[in-house]
Parts: sequence; structure tokens; C-alpha cells
Amino acid sequence: MSLWELIRACWRAWPVVVIGAILTAVAGAAVAQQDGVHYSRTELIFLAPTSDDRPNAIGTQSDSITMTAGAVARAVVGPARLPKYASPEVTLVGLGVDEGWSLRLPDTGGQWATNFATQRLVLEVAAPTAEAVAAQQEELVREVAATLESLQARYGVAPASRITVIESPEAPVIQHVTGSRVRALAMTAALGIGLTLACVQVLDRRRRAAAVAPLPARRAPRHAARAPRPLR
Repeated sequence: MSLWELIRACWRAWPVVVIGAILTAVAGAAVAQQDGVHYSRTELIFLAPTSDDRPNAIGTQSDSITMTAGAVARAVVGPARLPKYASPEVTLVGLGVDEGWSLRLPDTGGQWATNFATQRLVLEVAAPTAEAVAAQQEELVREVAATLESLQARYGVAPASRITVIESPEAPVIQHVTGSRVRALAMTAALGIGLTLACVQVLDRRRRAAAVAPLPARRAPRHAARAPRPLR
């Protein structure tokens, strides 16, 4: 379809064009009013118990501590299977979540392998307001600490030998994440115009198909006409 044919098709289907323009304008107004999302990312570091031989709890690395961190995360999140990403640096906001939270043990093995090499959990919270983010993060940090304490008490770990958890950073750092309003409006306009023109083309093709459709063949008479009788 040439440009001139498209213009003529739009002129014939002007109600569709008007409806498409109105819907595109409404969608653009809704996009322009988006205020972004508030987001925080915190690390919960699991520390080994200190001793005379190992006074530095942060520098002590142990597979058992990593396994404990994973068990705590599973207990808090639940038994649902977590999605696996190619990079452990994937953020909750980057996945398109504008309200929710995530608690996971970083997996550095890529998309096709598994490698848990750190004894820390990554806690991410996204919400419409900074107050909601702070409240949700505080609640989850308390739940992680309580779950860790309950897990060790269940297995009879002595208080002096128990793993502890700290929050890094100590105070929540909440960011206000906003996208590009110009790009969002441009994409909304492009989608609206594209869908409107697609509808116009579909209607124009149907109109042309109906115009060139062959007429139905006439049925042959069932009985041949009788010849007139000669006059006597």
C-alpha cells in the first residue's frame, strides 16, 4: 500500500482514526502521570561466631554459613521455585516490578550453572513511597534475624557458637527511580499510531475483497420450459 492509498484509507475509516487518537492520548496522559518507584537494595551478611583463633567474623568464610544463609532465605521466601538469571546483579526494578520485595542468595554461576560463593543475602524492596519501602525492609530484616535464631535453636546450637546477621548498610538507602518521560511518551505514540494504521489496513483490505468478490452463479431451472402448443 502506497502512502497516498494509506491516506485515502484513513480518510474513509476516519472513525477508527479518531478512536485511535483518543485512546493514544489517554494512554499518553496516564504515562505522563507516572511518578516512578522507590527502591532499596540491602545486603544481609551472615557472620561466623568469633573465637581466639578467628577474631574477625567478617573475614571468616565457610560453606556451612553459606548453606545457612540459603536455608534462611528459603524459609522466608517460601517453597516456590525462584527464577534464575544470567547475572546476580539483576535488580527488582530492572525486572519491571514496581511494588514487591525479593530475598535471594546471589548465584554467580550464570544462567546454566549454579555457584553460591558468598554468605550474604540480597534484599530488595520496591514500593510507591519511601515510607512503604522502609517499613517493608525493616519487617523483612527482623524476619530474617528471627528465622536464623529459630533455625539454630531448633538444632541445638550453643549461643556462643551461633551465626549472626548484620545489615549493610545499616540505614536503608532508598532511591527514587524514574524513567525517561520523553521516551515513554514517544513509545506510547508510536504504538498508538501503529495499531491504528494496522486497523485501517485490515478494514481497507476487507473492503477491497468485498468489492471484487464474484457474484453467486444463478441456478439453472429445474424443468425446461414447455414449447407453446400450436393453434388449431
